[in-house]
Amino acid sequence: MRYKIFFFVLALFLVFYFYIAHLNPENVKFYYGGARPVELSLAEFIIASFCLGVIISIIVSFFYDVKTTITSWMARRSERKSEEYLGLLEKARHYDLKGDREKAIEQLDRLSRRNPGQEETYIALADIYVSMEDYEKARETLDLAETALGKTENVLFKKVKVNMVSREYDRNEGVLKEILRLNESSLKAARLLRDLYIWKKDWDGAYDMELKIRRHVKTDEEGKRLIGIRYEKVCGLFNERFSANAEKIIDELKEIIGEDKRFIPAYILLGEAYKKTGKLNEAGRVYGRGYTKTGHVEFLLKMEDLYIDRGDPEVILKIYRRVLDISPEDHLISFLYARLCLRLEMIDEAIDTLNTLMAEGEDFKGLHRAMAEAYIHRGELENAVEEFRDAFPMEQQAYIPFVCTKCQAIKEEWSDFCESCYSWNTINVKKEEFLHADMNELRTLYDEAEWTRGEPS
Repeated sequence: MRYKIFFFVLALFLVFYFYIAHLNPENVKFYYGGARPVELSLAEFIIASFCLGVIISIIVSFFYDVKTTITSWMARRSERKSEEYLGLLEKARHYDLKGDREKAIEQLDRLSRRNPGQEETYIALADIYVSMEDYEKARETLDLAETALGKTENVLFKKVKVNMVSREYDRNEGVLKEILRLNESSLKAARLLRDLYIWKKDWDGAYDMELKIRRHVKTDEEGKRLIGIRYEKVCGLFNERFSANAEKIIDELKEIIGEDKRFIPAYILLGEAYKKTGKLNEAGRVYGRGYTKTGHVEFLLKMEDLYIDRGDPEVILKIYRRVLDISPEDHLISFLYARLCLRLEMIDEAIDTLNTLMAEGEDFKGLHRAMAEAYIHRGELENAVEEFRDAFPMEQQAYIPFVCTKCQAIKEEWSDFCESCYSWNTINVKKEEFLHADMNELRTLYDEAEWTRGEPS
């Protein structure tokens, strides 16, 4: 059948040739660069052009097939090499898992020499050195990877990990900046660099990095972190150059509070700023507003210091009594009121309040310690010793246990920042271990009672 088709096509070709020759008997001169042209009939010229095209097509197809064959062979060869490499890498990891690290290192060294372009070899070798706590060897291995491969994100991130494990955090700043030069949109590197700046208390650097992160990530968590960093920048001005920047500090703190009305550190610092400028009424208002917005006991403790220091203890007593009138079941406020009575040497009222708490089922170490101090003031040493026994041992010196609500780290006192998880505004009373009753947050008390209005400065 194939031959029949071939002869049929040939016959058509010959018919076409003679037909064209019959219609076009004249010759065509074809110049190819020589002195004499070649004379061909038009039919011969068409046929010659066709044959030349067929020959060129065959040559091109031949070279294409050769290229495809070579590419396929190289791909199969590369695949075999890759399978062989992965097998040897897995063998090295098997040695490591068995605890034979010398063989694992020897195998990986051999692999890195045979296949210098494979970053997995260097990373696996660096991991073994890290597990052996030989951090310098790990760094040397990663430097060799950079020499062989150039700077790559994976190798640079492994350097960051080595520095973190070895607690040499300062080395990471340059490495992370290098990653960001390679890939400006690397959020992982940006976050690590921001956290490094926070650890170093470099708030300007942390602020710049957080702004870059916020361009890509607009979550509530990142928003709170940005507010925390802004607050730390204000703290720096407050501690170092308050006199020259008092108005700027107050305005910035008001702006932070406007953005997050439950950001306790800003209220506390704003109250301190007003105290430094002699505006004690304003400080009291800020503390009162902060308490009604957040219900945090630190504001009550700050008001205690404010009014006692300025000689107006009756104001803070009135505040506590109003709070207890509105929320008589709030045992935390009752306990703080009893402590205030002790501080003001109102011993009988302190003991009555503490006895009421005990009668209502409260039993925690801070309560017994406060009762012991009250008995000492009365001169009832036997009762004081008994209460101290119930208070012992206390895990901390503070009456009120605080905890970070994010990482659960225990704190002896309130702080604006948790060093354990690098978070702001997360330290609060550890209610579940301190009190049985939940605290009733009084959101509108400040507006109704006008705690400090009309009080003398």
